Amino acid sequence: MVYDIVIVGSGIAGLAAANRLAVDHDVLVVDRVGIGEGTSSRASGVMTAPVDYPDQPRWAEHTTEFFHDLDGTGTFDWTDRNYVRGVRPDDLGRAEEAAESDGVSLVDVDQYADVFAADSPYEYALVWGDCGYCDVADLLATLDSEARRKGVEYRPDTAVTEVLVEDGAVSGVETEYGTVEADTVVVAAGSATRDLLTGVLELPIRKFTWNVAYLDAEVDVDEDYPMGGDPIYGAYWRGTDDGHLLVGVEHRYDTEPPAEEGSFGERLDAFLAAELGTLLADVDGETDVVRYEVCPMADATTPDAKGIIDAPAEGPDGLVVAAGFHGAGVMATGSIGTAVRSLVTGEEAPFRLDPFRLDRFDTRGTDFEFASLFSAGTWGTNV
Repeated sequence: MVYDIVIVGSGIAGLAAANRLAVDHDVLVVDRVGIGEGTSSRASGVMTAPVDYPDQPRWAEHTTEFFHDLDGTGTFDWTDRNYVRGVRPDDLGRAEEAAESDGVSLVDVDQYADVFAADSPYEYALVWGDCGYCDVADLLATLDSEARRKGVEYRPDTAVTEVLVEDGAVSGVETEYGTVEADTVVVAAGSATRDLLTGVLELPIRKFTWNVAYLDAEVDVDEDYPMGGDPIYGAYWRGTDDGHLLVGVEHRYDTEPPAEEGSFGERLDAFLAAELGTLLADVDGETDVVRYEVCPMADATTPDAKGIIDAPAEGPDGLVVAAGFHGAGVMATGSIGTAVRSLVTGEEAPFRLDPFRLDRFDTRGTDFEFASLFSAGTWGTNV
């Protein structure tokens, strides 16, 4: 059988694309592990598209609409929750500019005295609406079941070893169990995407991981406790349904990650011990860690910390790439799926695609300075 489309990767990007394309295409999804068991499975569930894509409001609106429409389907539930970021005095000008956007307000930090420490460096707080959180396992399971209902086929635990190209166009993929023929190949394999396309297309994608801790903090993380983060430290936090405080930071590899990609760096423990208590109320270096989590395989980023969603002119016909989302892929599920469908079918997307094109980069290698999503997406200085 020759498939219309083979999708390599069953994370958020792969499952989102499969759902959008399966309504009128024969789609096969192939993954080297189980369906939805890669890096996407360890996402925090913090859905902050308006925060992380401030220059693409329609993109953010589209994916938020997707989540609201999906709410109640299968096991997926969406919880509305504001995102609040403390503002230092030096950042007031940029905060005022951000507050000019719809759904964003700038308030005195005293309005969040129960969230931020009394001696925190913040004088104001930026508040974003149209945000929320979900259980990512439920999201992946629901996308999986919806795709199966639409006729998508799966081959889990099957490593793709090569994207096949004949006469300037893709012809399918080679797997450890044989060849799969297809007219279009969508590579949505996260940090494995660059290596998989060796000899076919060079991509400026490098690896990193998110390190996460669940804290037994003495804070009331009920429905009024907002999600938040700090751009200086590249950190985010949110309350969980079981009353813990989830805290995550970026762990950047200086070169290539170790053979065991799912490893912890020192930044998370240093942040918990020395910095988090200066930012949040009722948290200090003595707060107990209930458990740690890390991506089972490395995440991926690009020189500007935004993903690549493109059918690059420098690549073979029929090749679509969707990778390098720097942890902001799950929150953009609906828009990623729509973008991939637009590239495959030629349909016009309801938002701009040029911010995700490969040709925005001058480099194709991995020797680029690590840009944080926090500073690239909104503002802040990395440390």
